[in-house]
Formats: sequence, C-alpha cells, structure tokens
Amino acid sequence: MILNHASLVPCGRGEAIAWLTDTVSGMAALVEHRAAPPTLRMCRSVHEIRCSHDRSLFETYQELRQRGAREEYLFLMRLTAKSPLLSDVGEDFADRFLRCEEKTLPQDDGAPLLLCAITDAIAVSLPSEPVWDRDRVTVDFHELLPDGSLGEGAETVDNLARSHHGGAIVQRHRERLPTPRDAAGFWKRREQMFPHLTFGPDVENQCAALNAGMLSTIVNRLKDLDKAAGAWRDGAAPPWTCKVTPESDRVMNRPGLREARRFRSGDGARVLFEWHARFGSGGRIHLRFDASVREVEIGYIGGHLPL
Repeated sequence: MILNHASLVPCGRGEAIAWLTDTVSGMAALVEHRAAPPTLRMCRSVHEIRCSHDRSLFETYQELRQRGAREEYLFLMRLTAKSPLLSDVGEDFADRFLRCEEKTLPQDDGAPLLLCAITDAIAVSLPSEPVWDRDRVTVDFHELLPDGSLGEGAETVDNLARSHHGGAIVQRHRERLPTPRDAAGFWKRREQMFPHLTFGPDVENQCAALNAGMLSTIVNRLKDLDKAAGAWRDGAAPPWTCKVTPESDRVMNRPGLREARRFRSGDGARVLFEWHARFGSGGRIHLRFDASVREVEIGYIGGHLPL
C-alpha cells in the first residue's frame, strides 16, 4: 500500500478523524484477506507529512487513539512504514520510476500514484475530493523510453479511500490469482484464495492424492463455499450458493460410516465433518460450521466416502 498524500487536504479535525478511521478499516481488510502486505509506503515519515498547517499525520494518528479509535490506532502503529518512497522497491522499478512523471499533479504529489502504477500497488487516500472517493483511479504519465523518445502511459490502479472500497479491491485481487497447477500450490495459497474458510491438516495430503486436473473444479466449488462463509451475518448456517447437505440418518447411525467422516480439525482433534458439498463426478468436500464464531472448516476433499 502507498499513501497518496495529495488527498490529505486541510479540513476540520473531526472530519479528518472520521475519514481516517473509515480508511483504516478498509486497510485492515486488505491485510486480513492478504490483498496487501502490512506495509504503508510514503514519500516522507508520518512526522513530516502534514494533514494541515498545524498538524502532522502522526499527530492525527494520536488523535485517533484519544477519540477512542484504539484498534485503528494500533493497526496504523503496527504497520511497517517505508520512506522515502523508493526504499527497497528494487532496481528495475526504481529505474523505470525515475524515467516517468505523472501528468496531472505536481511532481512530488504525483509520485505515490506513479509508483502504484509501476508496481501494481494499492493507493491509500482520504475521500477529500471526488477524484479520490472511488476504488480505482487512473494514473496518466509521461515515460522516457529506451530510444530517447517520450511516450505516454496510463494505468488504472486500486485506490482505497473508504472501508467499503476494500471489498471491491479484495475481490479483484482474488480474481487475478491464477488457479494453482498442483496440490502444493493449492495448499500454499489457500488462505489467499479462500480467506473465509479454514482447512484441517488432513486436506493437504488428500489433495496431493487427487488428479491435478480436478483442481480447477475443486477451486471453483471452494470459491462458492468461501463466498457463502464471507456473507454469513446471522442464522444457523451460511447462505449457501451451492448444494450443501448433511449425511443421511442411515449413514450417521452406523458407527463405522460415521467414523469415516471424522478428520483432524485445525486444533489437531478428530471431529465430525458431517456436511458436504459436491464437485465433479462423485467428488465430495466435507465441512463443518459453527454459528457461534461464524467459522466454516474444510476437513476432507476427495472421492465419495464409503456408504
């Protein structure tokens, strides 16, 4: 994430605090869903960036805490802050950045958005003007090309200025993730692809035993389950968008068949994963859900269990 300091315009303290509180909630969502690392890059330190003629960004952080927004304050203080702007960006990115100039803003003010365009980073703004109050902004820039000519470029970058912008950015981030080619890639990226699901430890080996050609089908069904888990606000079960059913009484009343539906949970205990969704021809995803904590856990992915 890169701070778009051009959006920090002088305003009333109450308005600035309200804006910042809401923006921080969106930033936290990006980090939680792994759409962005817990890092905020900026042109100068928080002590040097001004929110008004008499108040620095750091002093505004402190005022968040004083006004009761303790969680938002702690989130900001825990972020890794990187300044100056090009700190640790890599030689190739730095070289291209120095050959470019944003077209619509003064050079210093346009630099953060320009770096977003070059590195595919997320801009963090305050909704101080309509141009910043949106989840995507277009960055127009000049670029000195290798042959010495001056070219023009334009990139649309993700921009977070309000908490609800986070949902749109997370969704786009997930859609850009390619389907993993093998079980190892699936397991490594499961938290990024399915942020609202948890997985028991047995699932890793279960997926490794499957035909890799089934992964895309499995991923699509897990996306359905993840979407339902993310939309779960009330009720005894998530609002499923695919068929999710419990085992029949005939299966559950036979000890051997019932035990075949037990798998290790995240805490290591063997628990019953009675409910299941379907994939492909005869494939099953066994899961359990807990309304008290709004948790959906996957315990088994594979062929139909014994009947």
